[in-house]
Amino acid sequence: MLQNQTFKFIFVQLRKYWLETLAGTVLLIATNAIWYFITIKINGTVDLLVKNKIGLSNSFWWALGIIGVAALLMAFIRTSSRIVLFGIGRQVESDQRTAFYNHLLKLDLLYFNTQKIGDLISRSTSDIQAIRQMMGFGILNIINIVWVYAFTLPLMLKLNAQITFWILIGYLPILAFVRYLSLKLKTDQQLAQEKLGALSSFIEEDINGIQVIKAYSQEEREIERFKIINDSYLNTATSLAQWRGLIWPIMEFAGRISFFVLVFYINQGKISAGQIAAFLLCLERLVFPTAIIGWLITIFQRGSVSVQRIQEVFQENPQIKEIPQAKALKVDKGEIEIKDLSFKYEAKSDNILQNLSLKLEPKQFIGVVGLIGSGKSTLCSALLRLIDIPENCIFIDGQDITKISIGSLREQISLIPQETFLFNSTISDNIGFAGNYTQAEIESAAKLAQIHPEIINFKEAYQTMVGEKGVSVSGGQAQRIALARALITKPKVLILDDSIASVDNEIGLQILNAVRQEFQDLTLVLITHRISSLKDADQIFVIDKGSCVGHGKHSNLLRHNIIYQKLWKKQKLASEI
Repeated sequence: MLQNQTFKFIFVQLRKYWLETLAGTVLLIATNAIWYFITIKINGTVDLLVKNKIGLSNSFWWALGIIGVAALLMAFIRTSSRIVLFGIGRQVESDQRTAFYNHLLKLDLLYFNTQKIGDLISRSTSDIQAIRQMMGFGILNIINIVWVYAFTLPLMLKLNAQITFWILIGYLPILAFVRYLSLKLKTDQQLAQEKLGALSSFIEEDINGIQVIKAYSQEEREIERFKIINDSYLNTATSLAQWRGLIWPIMEFAGRISFFVLVFYINQGKISAGQIAAFLLCLERLVFPTAIIGWLITIFQRGSVSVQRIQEVFQENPQIKEIPQAKALKVDKGEIEIKDLSFKYEAKSDNILQNLSLKLEPKQFIGVVGLIGSGKSTLCSALLRLIDIPENCIFIDGQDITKISIGSLREQISLIPQETFLFNSTISDNIGFAGNYTQAEIESAAKLAQIHPEIINFKEAYQTMVGEKGVSVSGGQAQRIALARALITKPKVLILDDSIASVDNEIGLQILNAVRQEFQDLTLVLITHRISSLKDADQIFVIDKGSCVGHGKHSNLLRHNIIYQKLWKKQKLASEI
């Protein structure tokens, strides 16, 4: 049985496309009404022909012509009904895929950290296709079955009520069995779609990690792992197909067994030739709608599971929300103040940030350093509200960032994270991702990021495709392209989260100097393990276990801060090696 959630979904979609649903229904009613007329006409014509009252006279040919024209009209109207009602399924598919994608973009980063990307892709493709099939093919045939029976059964009762009664009695046990099968199908369908999602996730993960797989020569191991997951899906899908395979022949048998009832009554001589012809048409009319009931059960069961899987994602709400009267952020100075900020992830018991307080003066070059796991990257996420933070903890130019619109915050503060991501597009498209920029602006940003000379040496220059995740460029080139993408927006605050680590130290210093000269009003925050990059920093903050344990200039911290000294010695040792 369909769940209430699925009934509600179908109702909402049909109400949204009520005009198309009404038009399709009217066309199906017209189709069945014409069929009713044709059957009555054949019944009367055959009886008159058998009784030799019309023979092959003009009356016969006239009746035959009317039947032919009516049949052509019925075919045209029936085709039109399919175009209209199948169109609803296609439109619902497009709406759901758009809504699903839009909703994903609204969810927090933490949500994606706990989800399998392959499963989300499976939901956005195969599950939404199942919904399309339910809303198109499924709804069309449900409406058609209703009107086929509404027109056919009264006609059969009119022709011979006794024959009709025995035909209907034969359907009852078969329909009861089909209902049992539908319950079995729902369980298997849900399991199959979950396993398909797991299979998609495995493939997506291995494609992303293909370099690691090859580096460790683990192809055979991954093939075996894939075979286990694939075989599990195959077994479930095969079981599902076997149960599905039972429904069609059973329902078709129910339709065909009706002919045996009719043959019995013909043998008894209790039915006229015209009635025989009409009954044959009626039974033929009922065979497909009756047989397809079983197929419709599988379509609606699969659609029901898919609606449930899609709704599970729609029910996820972003934790980071704007207040109704959120103000637009206008950064004049670029001063950032953090007061007693504490934060921990749900999966961890300890705080990542613990009563962190620090003040970043505007228009300065500021460094942030700390041991691995000290909370530096979490601090970056907090500054852009990529994680949910309490009120009155982070202020930009005196404005609480939880009271301002998220869009305006991220427009004026650019973050380049540790893991550089480039889209599978041209270098030009990647640099100009944040807006409609001219080629001159793109090249200017590339020059600031010290990547322009290398780009023009590529065969296609700025039209070079960087490949999936930037595989056709080096790590250092990818980081500088990402930096150019941030610089082109001319941010008021620029945060580099260890994002020039793959760049040569000398080039890194050139980049920092060029950025500071070009944007003299910029507040530049560099989070790094490369302390040599911070020698000219106006202020350096040392973070340990989520708290600020020291701040000052490079020379001062070298004398007085133990953690900073450890980091400096570690870097010097690494450079000597």
